[in-house]
Amino acid sequence: MSGGIDKLIVMSNTIEKVFLHLAREEGFARGGYGNVIDLRKSRHNLPIILHCDGRRNGMHKIEMVGVAHLGLRRTRKALKMILGDLSAARIYRIDLCTDILGISVWDLAKICSINRVQNYKIYRSRGSVSCYLQCSAHKRIVLYDKARQLKAQDNVSENFLAEDDELARIEVQFSGGDVPFKELRDLHRYAEIDLLPGMEFRRLIRLHSGAKPLHRLAFAGLEHSVKRYGLHATRKRFSSPEWAYVMRLFLPMIDDAPLIDIRRRLKRSVEDWLEDRFRFPRLHSTGK
Repeated sequence: MSGGIDKLIVMSNTIEKVFLHLAREEGFARGGYGNVIDLRKSRHNLPIILHCDGRRNGMHKIEMVGVAHLGLRRTRKALKMILGDLSAARIYRIDLCTDILGISVWDLAKICSINRVQNYKIYRSRGSVSCYLQCSAHKRIVLYDKARQLKAQDNVSENFLAEDDELARIEVQFSGGDVPFKELRDLHRYAEIDLLPGMEFRRLIRLHSGAKPLHRLAFAGLEHSVKRYGLHATRKRFSSPEWAYVMRLFLPMIDDAPLIDIRRRLKRSVEDWLEDRFRFPRLHSTGK
């Protein structure tokens, strides 16, 4: 898959009685909900995990499963069966993403940063890395290794990958109060907005042989930090005026088309999902 909408969870006060009764008869309590049932394993065979009777507010949570492979038409059809009236529900979480074939997550992390973002996290596990360029309570922007995930899941999409192919994913996750458009009828509007405001790509330049000793020392420290922590985390070690000076000296903007075009790629991925088109990213030069 090349991206689009990768997760969708909606909340509603009401659902169709047949599904409410089924959850109460065959479901089990879990995670703050009185009755949870996987409808893929029911006679209805719907790609939904239904969480009914929230203990705090009585709300019902409808979690789409494999929504990236469904597209808008099948998603709306499944939700309409559960809800009856789609206007009764509100989007609680939505993840939107695009994939870049031919670059590793860490190579991407070394050239990517976001303005005006404070919190970030880096997770390393079993040879893989996930970089959260933004990590607030209700909005996250994460880079991770999609190729490794596909292979770990024995996903059919891995058949499109050569053994040494790299596939990095950029994903924007909204939840709760930060969801831009909460009504299902407004899903198309996610293709109209800038999902990555403030994102930019910069790469360390090589110093010329006549560079001043202090500049050479500063460059060596900067290079070490970027290689170890990534560009975004390195940026957070400087004040805004200091970082502006560092950028002028050592970090020009990248003009590699596949990278500076990332907003359009994400927009196109969302548009494809809305139009029920499913693509696998084509190999291109990333200018690594």
